[in-house]
Amino acid sequence: MIKNELIFNNSLQRIDKLKCESKEIEDLFDSLSEIGDIIIVGGALRDFALDDVPRDIDIIIDSDSPEEFNDALKEFDCYRNRFGGYKVIISSIEFDIWSINDNWAFKEGIHNSKFSNISKGTFYNFDAIALNLTTLQLDADIFIQTLNNKMLDITLEEDFIPLNPTPEVNIVRAFNIREEWGLNFSNRVSRYISEWFETTTSPYEVLQKAELKHYGRTTDQNKYRLSL
Repeated sequence: MIKNELIFNNSLQRIDKLKCESKEIEDLFDSLSEIGDIIIVGGALRDFALDDVPRDIDIIIDSDSPEEFNDALKEFDCYRNRFGGYKVIISSIEFDIWSINDNWAFKEGIHNSKFSNISKGTFYNFDAIALNLTTLQLDADIFIQTLNNKMLDITLEEDFIPLNPTPEVNIVRAFNIREEWGLNFSNRVSRYISEWFETTTSPYEVLQKAELKHYGRTTDQNKYRLSL
């Protein structure tokens, strides 16, 4: 069973190991720590809990100064994506780095931009996990409850759900999470998916394109047909 202590200890051990194995990764964390708290969110923490090495690590920095980001990352091979974040690739690991104010839920005004609200602003409860490496705070209660209940649910309040700009990605992720982690869909998730199918032209083709872009693969449309 995954618990807070397991996530916390495994994450710190894995990060220390990555730093020891790569001077460039150590330098990246040192540079980022100079401009604000380093907060790791989402999938990397789930991988750490299972003692796996993630393909990518999502990092939020509690800073909103473009100049500070540029100074911190000037020695690294990086580029900015179309959403304003920074991507750095070191030792086959992608580091996606964001200012805390570029977090979607904070930009939309759904929550105030602080550590304790990061998990509350995720679309799914499965993603509600964050670790502040600077203060050593872990926020994983919603995620752990999700695994214990085996229920994938939408974290956002009802009025904010339509604001999410990528429903097709959310739906692809829902099916993949259910397949890989054995979670059931809550009534809210099932309704969200059904309503999207009813209002979207060629929904299966849209999902396949989203899956290719997000996961680098496509599966047979029956995966979605048989699941509804």
